[in-house]
Amino acid sequence: MSILDGFKEVGESSGGKLTMTIMLESVRFSKNVSSVLGFPEYVKVLVNYDEKKFAIQKCDKKDEYAIRFATKRPGEASAVTLRNIDLLVATQKFFEFPELDDPSRIEFYALDGVYYSDEQVIVFDVETAKNGTVGKRGPKAGSHQKHPRKPKDDAESAEAAKTAETTEA
Repeated sequence: MSILDGFKEVGESSGGKLTMTIMLESVRFSKNVSSVLGFPEYVKVLVNYDEKKFAIQKCDKKDEYAIRFATKRPGEASAVTLRNIDLLVATQKFFEFPELDDPSRIEFYALDGVYYSDEQVIVFDVETAKNGTVGKRGPKAGSHQKHPRKPKDDAESAEAAKTAETTEA
């Protein structure tokens, strides 16, 4: 028998950290942000310049400030990356992104959010931002180039030359 038998949790579980990660060219929201907001197709992001805070709230497509936020599959949490110009301009009023010595890395600022269930909104405080650097994602330099072709044997080369001559004639 436990001392906590009969007790129940108070409030709502957010399922983990609610994180907004700000980078020079994008803003990323953690899986839990999507989950807590109910996997919204659209959100609006609000900013309070005086209090240095951001907020994200579910909205519908018809909202004047709606930003597409859909996750890959309804009901499946995934991190969401936004590249909305207005959002990037708003975030860059608070953060600087100096050029790094290592071009394979980028600077970021991570803000932890607080969920307010009564208004179904998550608020992120700029003053609590933690910054760092991370390696750039995507293909490594030069990896997008085609693989060299295997040399053809002499019979294949002769056949290809005949085909090319016939086509030109």
